[in-house]
Amino acid sequence: MKARMLCALLALTTTAFAGCKKSPTATQAGSDASGIRITVDAEGYHPTSVTAAAGKPARLVFTRTSDEGCGQQLVFPQLDIRKDLPLNQPVSVDVTMPATGSIAFACGMDMYRGSVVAK
Repeated sequence: MKARMLCALLALTTTAFAGCKKSPTATQAGSDASGIRITVDAEGYHPTSVTAAAGKPARLVFTRTSDEGCGQQLVFPQLDIRKDLPLNQPVSVDVTMPATGSIAFACGMDMYRGSVVAK
């Protein structure tokens, strides 16, 4: 009898908590108060293109999650910015977005490429 009650309680609790799960929002998916998050792995940048408000400052936060590939360095050629990306450590880059267009970024070998598009 106790085992049945325990199983019923467990099933009820699991069902109740399953309804509380939130679906991802735009903030959870790629940006938050600390900035627009971009992951760097053996395949490149994820996402490869992000948007930021035109004419406003933007903070990009890059985190390299793999030792494979050429993502150890980050370059913004138009802005003369070059940053090392240590493994599993977020690195922030502050930029001011143009009124229109985009700002390109790449790895140190120019094999991985991405951009921030003004919107």
